[in-house]
Amino acid sequence: MRLLLCVAGMPYAETALQFGGTFAHATKSTVTLLHVIRQEQDRTSGQRILTAAREMLPGLQVDTLIRRGSPTRQILTESRQGGHDLLIVGARQASSTKERLLGSVTQQIIHRAPISVLVAKTPMTSLECLLVCTGGANVSEAVIRVGGWLAEMADAQITLLHVVGSVPSMYTGFNEIEETLPQLLQTDTPIARHLRLGAEILAQHQAEATLRLRHGIAADEILEETIERNCDMVIIGASGTAGRLSRLLLDNVTRQIVEHAPCAVLVASQTLQDSIPPKSDEHSDA
Repeated sequence: MRLLLCVAGMPYAETALQFGGTFAHATKSTVTLLHVIRQEQDRTSGQRILTAAREMLPGLQVDTLIRRGSPTRQILTESRQGGHDLLIVGARQASSTKERLLGSVTQQIIHRAPISVLVAKTPMTSLECLLVCTGGANVSEAVIRVGGWLAEMADAQITLLHVVGSVPSMYTGFNEIEETLPQLLQTDTPIARHLRLGAEILAQHQAEATLRLRHGIAADEILEETIERNCDMVIIGASGTAGRLSRLLLDNVTRQIVEHAPCAVLVASQTLQDSIPPKSDEHSDA
């Protein structure tokens, strides 16, 4: 897998670099470091930043790039043209009224990038607990496969979470839904079929997996689960083929998760599944 890791000034970039290095080691990926300068006279300082960044990624195959211009535009251009599979950026809060109205650089990248985006929010030296969020849409199977592969590569625990917006009339509360989850999995409902498929996918990757069903507002329930399980990463899907209303709802959930999750967030598109090496190659150097 080929990672494009965006490097801003130090020490801001250290979080993305440390998390990106952990991800790259776990997945045996190559890394391209990208730094964007505003003016040509910034090139020398930009090269120093990239040199320092490269030294933070020992044991990895690392290339470096400097681009000049708008950070958002240059990052998106490289993500389209550079043959990368995953874009890694650091989380940065909006710094001005204009930026808040337009959305932060990170949010613009997530909304417009043609490849999957990993938002690194805290330094991390290992991946031990992953949370995959699935709404039962067409993109969900690919997202689950990405999560299962990553859990296998990192030897991490993984939870598959499905949030339903309403409670069937036979249930009176969340606790009762939890108690009847095994029975639910025996039914032929869409949710049951989807969760069974998810469990089968995770089993194929020999992942230590847990199924979870919650009801309520999707973003709130995802964030609550993330906190309760002390997750290292949340994996959510992005669909480029959803209808306008569905896309707005998806963007709203994604925005809230990226802004408020206490851990890294991977916004995974269907194309990321295609970049996963064949199973016979994954552990060829083990």
